[in-house]
Amino acid sequence: MKNKLALSALLALTLLLAACAPEAMPATEAPAMEATTDPYASSGGDAMPTTASVEISDQAIEHGAVTVAKINAAVDGWVVIHVEADGKPGPVIGYAQVPAGESKDVKVTIDESRATVKMFAMLHVDEGTKGTYEFPGADAPVKDGDMIVMLAFNQVEAMGDSMPPMSSLTANDQSIVDGTVTIASAYMEVPGWMVIHTEADGKPGPVIGYVQLPAGESKDIKVTIDASQSTPKLFAMLHVDAGVAGTYEFPGDDAPVKDGDMIVMVPFNTK
Repeated sequence: MKNKLALSALLALTLLLAACAPEAMPATEAPAMEATTDPYASSGGDAMPTTASVEISDQAIEHGAVTVAKINAAVDGWVVIHVEADGKPGPVIGYAQVPAGESKDVKVTIDESRATVKMFAMLHVDEGTKGTYEFPGADAPVKDGDMIVMLAFNQVEAMGDSMPPMSSLTANDQSIVDGTVTIASAYMEVPGWMVIHTEADGKPGPVIGYVQLPAGESKDIKVTIDASQSTPKLFAMLHVDAGVAGTYEFPGDDAPVKDGDMIVMVPFNTK
């Protein structure tokens, strides 16, 4: 009898413990991890923005507008036409919006009555109210290092037959080919030199190549350089030949050509 009672008590205790035990959690799969992308990974050179630049040639004003041949802008902004004042950019007489990236043949309506013989095409940011030109103000000039991104050009019909063209040059971004770079065009009032400077702290640095130029216009000018000393950005600069004719002397007599207070030069990138 006692054995039956003990067995019954043991059975009851077993059932009680089973009832109080926590329910087993159903098996679950580990959540799938989402694929992540390295925000700093780059698939190629296109991810790097190009240096801001402006290209414009001497021209006549047509229907109250001038045409800027090519613009490279890192962000949305403005191409702005400044008149000349004491050899430097002066008041604004026209502007047009430009998107980030490359733009070609951008027409800018200007106040023709205020145009000067020499003008400046300058790149400005659009930092204030988007789509509203605010300068003086938030929409300041774009800088490449310490240099404002701009290029001077001449109003052709205002120059007159008796006034010679001013010294100027044009250069495009390019690869160094067989130790040479090619400068698209240059105009020299007197014989001189096309000189290639490296970049140092955002400004022209040491010379790595040069070639003689005659007076007048020259195109597709090939300049042999020391490619081992090249920097990603170079400067094409006009120098005079004021010392011994045909002998490059800089530092020395063959100083940079100036248009007013500004050295005649243009930066370009090597790819």
